[in-house]
Amino acid sequence: MRLFAQLSWYFRREWRRYLGAVALLVIIAMLQLVPPKVVGIVVDGVTEQHFTTGQILMWIATMVLIAVVVYLLRYVWRVLLFGASYQLAVELREDYYRQLSRQHPEFYLRHRTGDLMARATNDVDRVVFAAGEGVLTLVDSLVMGCAVLIMMSTQISWQLTLFALLPMPVMAIMIKRNGDALHERFKLAQAAFSSLNDRTQESFTSIRMIKAFGLEDRQSALFAADAEDTGKKNMRVARIDARFDPTIYIAIGMANLLAIGGGSWMVVQGSLTLGQLTSFMMYLGLMIWPMLALAWMFNIVERGSAAYSRIRAMLAEAPVVNDGSEPVPEGRGELDVNIHQFTYPQTDHPALENVNFALKPGQMLGICGPTGSGKSTLLSLIQRHFDVSEGDIRFHDIPLTKLQLDSWRSRLAVVSQTPF
Repeated sequence: MRLFAQLSWYFRREWRRYLGAVALLVIIAMLQLVPPKVVGIVVDGVTEQHFTTGQILMWIATMVLIAVVVYLLRYVWRVLLFGASYQLAVELREDYYRQLSRQHPEFYLRHRTGDLMARATNDVDRVVFAAGEGVLTLVDSLVMGCAVLIMMSTQISWQLTLFALLPMPVMAIMIKRNGDALHERFKLAQAAFSSLNDRTQESFTSIRMIKAFGLEDRQSALFAADAEDTGKKNMRVARIDARFDPTIYIAIGMANLLAIGGGSWMVVQGSLTLGQLTSFMMYLGLMIWPMLALAWMFNIVERGSAAYSRIRAMLAEAPVVNDGSEPVPEGRGELDVNIHQFTYPQTDHPALENVNFALKPGQMLGICGPTGSGKSTLLSLIQRHFDVSEGDIRFHDIPLTKLQLDSWRSRLAVVSQTPF
């Protein structure tokens, strides 16, 4: 349920859509309570032989009309609710893309491409599913469940209702335990999926190198290992997932057994009519969906919560290279480079040491050296993809760290050897 609190900013903003959908769900729940009551009235009327054909047809027409109205209202709430959840998908992906656009190469050294892609696709889909189907199952399980329970207790027999619902507390405890286990296992499964995604992307982008060095078997073995690990972790999720429906159906079966046994005894004793028992069994049938929805909600929300925590962790990462506050001065200026030492993150070996030069307006500088000598590193530092750890780079005698990134980079023209 923590996910709904985390998404409260979106629910507050789209409150009209969600309130409209919830209101329609409540109306539909109320309308669905009418047919079982009508069936009970008709059964008693036919049994006691005081209903005419016209009266029976009138009640049948009433049920048909209710079915048509429910159908139309369901169409409207689906447009409202799922329209809002799909809009959330658009916004999450836009925020995610903006976050990736703000980041610098250091960020991409720490995060694998496959993992980033998995969070933008699979994780966002899970969150959106929770914002749509999760809200539906929450409202339906509470509203429909409570409404049916009230009708069974007040209109038929509260004693029979309590007797029939004895298995429900055990079911609720089992669902809660399975939901907690599902949350942890699903996070591990999503991490494994990210690894598999990354391995796939790596293999596609490096296929020429793999074939040139004859690494097909090695790469296939690594991919197979990742696929097997992903399969095992998803199977662990499936084992927990598979416990929900049997738990629900066993509880429902026990409730039906108790209702039929207890209700039949009450009919024989004369404290319940056959029509009332028929209505009670139909109401109990209506309880199936709220119970399934409750279990499904825990399933959906736990998956969505695990996925949203992964997305939030990525969105919370601040860029390592901070933006400056000063605009770049107009006109041509001198570029002063004084790098005592620069070391890439997560490495110990310096990539550059004691690089010092000054370029006046109109001057040209050529840099040559073997592979790995730091030519591209120097260019990255001038572009501020990284900040110099010891030393500084100045333009117009202003350190680059104080200049606005967009303003500075708009003054540069870079032709990379790597195609876009």
